[in-house]
Amino acid sequence: MPNLNEFIGPKPTEQAVSNLEKVIGNKPCSKCELDVNEYYWAPSNFVMSWTCSAGHVSTVKVNS
Repeated sequence: MPNLNEFIGPKPTEQAVSNLEKVIGNKPCSKCELDVNEYYWAPSNFVMSWTCSAGHVSTVKVNS
């Protein structure tokens, strides 16, 4: 059986997670029909990101 950690990648550090703001609100997945009810906002680089329950990661960079 393969090691799932090889596919998932390293976990974010405490410092990287503490810089993110958790926002409650619906966002659609860019690859399937699922919606997500929360997303993360990184104010340092103006990036919103969210992951649907199927594991698809969606990211949007806001121009400043």
